[in-house]
Amino acid sequence: MPTSIGEAVRKLEKNGMAVMGGLKPGMTTDTVAALIASRIKADLIVKATDQDGIYTKDPRKHPDAEKIGELSFAQLFQLLHEPKHKAGIHQILDPEAVRILRKEKIKTIVLNGFKPENIFVAIRDEKIGTRIQ
Repeated sequence: MPTSIGEAVRKLEKNGMAVMGGLKPGMTTDTVAALIASRIKADLIVKATDQDGIYTKDPRKHPDAEKIGELSFAQLFQLLHEPKHKAGIHQILDPEAVRILRKEKIKTIVLNGFKPENIFVAIRDEKIGTRIQ
């Protein structure tokens, strides 16, 4: 398992895949993925989660929450409750990852990862989850 962004990039170049988690306390897997995507000049990140996309409110707490089909990174920042990541917060994407993805203009799709076929739908550029550009 890679222990740095550089190692992950080398694994990707060699094997086409790298499996890893956070690199240090306080750094989320979202940020690690965004840093790697930036380094390899990726044009897409697929964030697999337990929700069908990004909602106007937490759908577990609010039955009237509506799924958002598409939004900009600026609009996503407005939906985030915390502008900086800190221990204990749970947001669909961490703010540092959003900053990196926005700066690098990496399209991001948030979808339900409990349905693995959704990932294939996303990489075929078919409509699924929430698309962020």
